[in-house]
Amino acid sequence: MFGVGGTDLFGTVVMAAPPTARNVYLFSSRFHTPSGAVRDVIFLSSLLSLPVIAVNAVLLG
Repeated sequence: MFGVGGTDLFGTVVMAAPPTARNVYLFSSRFHTPSGAVRDVIFLSSLLSLPVIAVNAVLLG
């Protein structure tokens, strides 16, 4: 894809796979969202990112 393969492709995919907790936190602080909902979204996205990264590692391995 785009001429990228091997280790470069693997590194790109792994770097893109983590959750967007930083974005969720920034939006919540900007728009004064209740902290409980934000905490839950950050926790779940972090938890669910681990199997996604593992599957990507197996597929690209």
